[in-house]
Amino acid sequence: LDMSQEGAIWLSAFLVLMYTIAGGLFSVAYTDLLQATVGWIGCVTFAYYMIANNDSAPAPSIGFPGYIYPDDATCEMYKGVPCDNNEGACCYNVSENCPDGNADSPDCVADNGAYPFGDLPVFDNQMTEAHSMTPFPNAIMFNWATIFVLAFGNLAALDFQARCMASRTPRIATIGCLLGGLLTFFVGIPFSYLGAITRLYYGPDSATADFTTDSCSIALGLPTCALWNPDPDAFIKLLTHEAPPFLGGWCLIGIVAASMSTCDGAILAMGTVFSHNIMRNSRHFLPCVKTSFVTESNLLLMARVVSVPLTCISALIAAFYRSNHSAGATGYLLIVAFDVVLATAVVPLIGAFYTKTPSPLAALCAILVGGITRLVLEFA
Repeated sequence: LDMSQEGAIWLSAFLVLMYTIAGGLFSVAYTDLLQATVGWIGCVTFAYYMIANNDSAPAPSIGFPGYIYPDDATCEMYKGVPCDNNEGACCYNVSENCPDGNADSPDCVADNGAYPFGDLPVFDNQMTEAHSMTPFPNAIMFNWATIFVLAFGNLAALDFQARCMASRTPRIATIGCLLGGLLTFFVGIPFSYLGAITRLYYGPDSATADFTTDSCSIALGLPTCALWNPDPDAFIKLLTHEAPPFLGGWCLIGIVAASMSTCDGAILAMGTVFSHNIMRNSRHFLPCVKTSFVTESNLLLMARVVSVPLTCISALIAAFYRSNHSAGATGYLLIVAFDVVLATAVVPLIGAFYTKTPSPLAALCAILVGGITRLVLEFA
């Protein structure tokens, strides 16, 4: 369709808004079921296909003319030769990898030397070793903080709450939550292995890799080095260029379906909260609102009406917000959203269930204090 990213966002927002306000929770539940069934199967099928038909991660770098291999095993793997200017070291074999032994030939079989010992599909020390990732040594703290925020911030996620409260019995709600968690592992674990496969095609050793020279030598204590600039569209390119068209398209449908199912739940939840939590109680602080106005039909109408500006605001942020955060704008806003929920709503939620006399005033104070604190920390 040759549609811009902004245009696609507005079109998706319009479609989600239409079926959400038309059918409410029923339309959200039924469309989510269809989206989840088709999308998850597509994502899992794509993940297992790519894992089965590709190397699990980039192999040790073959290097370039003048490249020194780090050990004997890599030297033997690529038929290295003794270095001219480094006695006892093993170097890149020009006669083996370049046409006619010409080191200046653009047709040499070479890479950027980014993986001296190869890459791995999973680095199991990223959650335990303080110096396994940059920025040293704080990355491990960021990793654990992100997991904590996403895990506990989700406790008060409105769309999850709406689904649980709409369940016919508490038992059904519990079973639904457990099945959802298990399905998340079933889909998420194989999908996580695609990161290394993406680096195989679009990582620092690929032909399309881009670097910022002399940008990281001070941090690593090296005389010189170059910082790899990851391609933000690498995974989309993996789907559209490296996978069979049908599987790549199917997985793209799954990703879009997952996004839409999240959006419709959020729109419905925000509209319902505004209608039932604010409008229903508005007569207590707005004398002009009569009791006769607060009817089920009016509350339903208000939920639908307020969904329009909420969707527009969300679409504006999605279409035009940009971030320099390493997780990108989408990843950063996702973490911030759950961080705000954690700082404001989780404590009152837990208090409402586990205290003998929950206080609305105490809940309001907790929300205000948590929200103000989080806002100060965001811009401090």
